[in-house]
Amino acid sequence: MEVRTFTQQQNLFSTENRRDLLDSFLANSNQLGNDSLKVDQELFIEAASKENVQFEFIRLNSIDLHKKSCEISNAKNAIIEAEYAIADSGKLIIDTQDSDQLLTIFLAEILHIIVPSSKILHSMDDLELIKGKRAIDVGRGIASLTSSGSNKGLSFSSKAIKTLVYVIEDL
Repeated sequence: MEVRTFTQQQNLFSTENRRDLLDSFLANSNQLGNDSLKVDQELFIEAASKENVQFEFIRLNSIDLHKKSCEISNAKNAIIEAEYAIADSGKLIIDTQDSDQLLTIFLAEILHIIVPSSKILHSMDDLELIKGKRAIDVGRGIASLTSSGSNKGLSFSSKAIKTLVYVIEDL
């Protein structure tokens, strides 16, 4: 584990470091096969709140879309929020013990994931520094702090699976 001073920890969250982290995360997330982009918070809420935009499964902490979730874990179109994004790998950290949300990560045909730009970290080492433990890779460019075991037995359906990542500025 890497040791950092208090000053180094403060630099993790500096404004000038944010822009580099954002660019690095977007590039690495796209390399993982995700469609990742930076969006303005108000424009995202406006677009996602339209009546013709439907999500069968919704788990958001920072935004209220004023929509009802059908709570279908095998939803075709789902939207969830990641706790952190890792710039050097493009991975998203989803820290949940909610079995429906975990199933949705694997079964949704189109998975929309939002993450606040302020929650982009440089590396898994930074996450370990903040949370005190390592994340486990669960597949699909996602890692979890609360999952246990490995993803050796996991398999995806033959459906086309697409992950769209929205880095929300101003959250």
